[in-house]
Amino acid sequence: MKRGFTLIELLVVIAIIGILSSIVVASLSGAKGSGRDAKRISDIKNIQLALALYYNDNLKYPPTLTDATFSPYIGTPPKDPSTNTLYFYAALVPGSIAPGQSCSLATRYHLGAVLENTNNSEDAGLAKNSMGFSCGTTPSDFYGESPDCGDTLGSDFCYDFTNN
Repeated sequence: MKRGFTLIELLVVIAIIGILSSIVVASLSGAKGSGRDAKRISDIKNIQLALALYYNDNLKYPPTLTDATFSPYIGTPPKDPSTNTLYFYAALVPGSIAPGQSCSLATRYHLGAVLENTNNSEDAGLAKNSMGFSCGTTPSDFYGESPDCGDTLGSDFCYDFTNN
């Protein structure tokens, strides 16, 4: 009489291991997304601090996050961990200003990032369209809830901050 496992027993054990491993992999992918969201929120808060320091010294906000005069406050601006692109930023001037005009009066800003997990407990307000005009080439700000935080209302979830 030989001792060992039958082919059916081995197949059942392999199937159970496969099911358990797929459950673990699925739960880990959600954790990775939450981790990237936590980094995005941390980056936004660090940029806010650097913008406050810049404003304290210059009494205005930089036209872009890559402006050379902004670099001493933050060094290289952080980028989104998934897309490796800069976060959304709009330096805002009061009232109306023509596109491309000087941003010497930029006294407000809007900063944001697209999140993967929509039930994050630290989410900022949705669909914030700031008053005023963006510095640079476009006179529009971005919405807090829009495709890729763009300038039209949509369905993506954006962690955003406006310094009103």
